[in-house]
Amino acid sequence: MNEATQSSDVNTGVSSTPPFAGRGYRFMQTGFWALFALTVTVTLLSGPPAIAFDDDSPARAEALSRAFAALQPLMWIQNIAMIVCGIVATHRLHLISLRHRWDLLPLRRLVPVVLLSCVGFAVGTSVVINALRGFLAAQGMGAAVAGKRLLMELITTGAVSLFLLGVWAALYYACQAFTRLHQIEVTSLRHTAAIKEARLQTIATQLNPHFLFNSLNTLRALIDENPKHARDAVTQLSLVLRASLTSSDRKLIPLRDELTAVNALLDLELARYGDRLQVKRHVDVGCEKALIPPLLFVTLVENAVKHGVAARLGPGFLRYEASLGQAGLCLHVQNSGTLGENWQGKGGIGIAHTRERLSLLFGSSASMTLSQTSDGVEASVCLPQPQQP
Repeated sequence: MNEATQSSDVNTGVSSTPPFAGRGYRFMQTGFWALFALTVTVTLLSGPPAIAFDDDSPARAEALSRAFAALQPLMWIQNIAMIVCGIVATHRLHLISLRHRWDLLPLRRLVPVVLLSCVGFAVGTSVVINALRGFLAAQGMGAAVAGKRLLMELITTGAVSLFLLGVWAALYYACQAFTRLHQIEVTSLRHTAAIKEARLQTIATQLNPHFLFNSLNTLRALIDENPKHARDAVTQLSLVLRASLTSSDRKLIPLRDELTAVNALLDLELARYGDRLQVKRHVDVGCEKALIPPLLFVTLVENAVKHGVAARLGPGFLRYEASLGQAGLCLHVQNSGTLGENWQGKGGIGIAHTRERLSLLFGSSASMTLSQTSDGVEASVCLPQPQQP
């Protein structure tokens, strides 16, 4: 295959490898002709049904039975020849199909091409079998083949061969189609997963400088306003930055790891704002092992501080809760302030990316709401959790 063909296959999403050319083909080929051989064997061993001689006299019935018994060796050889010729013809058809990639043809072009091929192989099979039959009959095996019956024998044998080849071809290309469909579905799923993975990596890459910038601003403000707490703030900042810089390593992390970064961030903000910020924290027992996307809870808390106490001159509050229920892990973050025009029910880059990450990771199974409450703004996220064994 040349480079142009390979490039075309890659660009169109079509595999350069035939979809039904290995173990599946061998299984189908063996099974088809083994079933035909079994059917022929049972038929020949059973002999003609007794009802076929009901209208004949006992003497005629006995003569017909002896004639059938005399023809059995010839019938065995003829059917064995039919099976051998069928295996050769179908395997040859398989090789031609692979060479010319008939599996890629549309149905309107595939049907006439395969039909003509089956007719050609059926004619060849009929000629070979009747030549063998004539040779054996001439040697005294079975009744001699009369010249006036030769055309009928050719037509009959050819019709049987064409029927068998037609059934085989229909089954073969049906398997080709189903295998191709499966390949397309797998390729589509892989492409979708790759796109989601790339988008998640992009979001993580954008979130890292976002948190780095905000954390450095917090440290800078803290150094100016409260120098004696700067050393402790550096420790807290290192925890936040560590969570930010490693956020792309895993898709999901335990809530307890996320809480380390959340609490470090809040300690930084408490040192910065002092009495202006009141924080309440509540995590239900058993929530620590629940899984969440990295920086999700940090994003909610950071935005609550940014749009809460940082946007007001007076004091403010922040409350967060984590609980497990039928809906999975539910996180609630409340802050003082109002859901104004800057939020518009969506928030900034952190909230927008949070919504997109939830959609990519969980689809419609996860939910996020941002609403105005009587005393402030509440952000709520509910995440499904894997079933415990």
